[in-house]
Amino acid sequence: DVVLPLLGRDKAVEMQGVFLEEAELRHAADLPFVKELCRVTFSVREFNRDQFEQVLALRMRTAQRALSVLAKRAGVAHSFRNVRGSAISLLVETANQSDITIFEPARMIASAMSSRRYKIPAMQRIAVAVSDLESGGRALLAASHLASGEMNRVSVLLTPSAASDTSALERLFKELLPAPPGRIRTIPDYGVNSLIESAQAEGAAMLVVSATPELMDPGTLQLLRQRVRCPICLVRQWGENVQ
Repeated sequence: DVVLPLLGRDKAVEMQGVFLEEAELRHAADLPFVKELCRVTFSVREFNRDQFEQVLALRMRTAQRALSVLAKRAGVAHSFRNVRGSAISLLVETANQSDITIFEPARMIASAMSSRRYKIPAMQRIAVAVSDLESGGRALLAASHLASGEMNRVSVLLTPSAASDTSALERLFKELLPAPPGRIRTIPDYGVNSLIESAQAEGAAMLVVSATPELMDPGTLQLLRQRVRCPICLVRQWGENVQ
């Protein structure tokens, strides 16, 4: 439901699902056993390779079925593949081959493998980062579609340089958005940690960012995967035919 509005009415869109088996998790599964610690009760249980394989297979089938249902509802073509390797390397490769990439942070994946589930906030607020007007425009369009045009749900996170040109921002909002965004916040600096903290303060159900060279740096992507609490939408290109 969060992703569906992004597809719009363009039936030429092709969705590609990529289920990642991280090399690090594979290594852990090859150990005699792994101890799982519950942070709530502090109880410890053994998590052996067979259990790991069962959970992983279930997650993959669930992801494949969810993608199939979403593609059918949107009326678009789709494909699904399972890959193994380094999470960040595969994420960079996938994002560079796609116009838009949506991925879950590591904590959501870990939560899905335990009894504690990630809960989508009742108010599905979309946070969108704008560091410059050109790439920020693509991210704003994606955020507007994700919010189904309900701009009261959109929080714009501005870097100091983007926030300094208020007249250009106003023109950009009027040109691209159906209404002014519900919230506008200037983040303290250009660092990814400030961006993450601002998105979390907004209670975002989705963080939309432009796939700029700075953001596609492996270290930056690693921080996003580790610290962000919601799915992340990387926008590399916004097709002119998306309505």
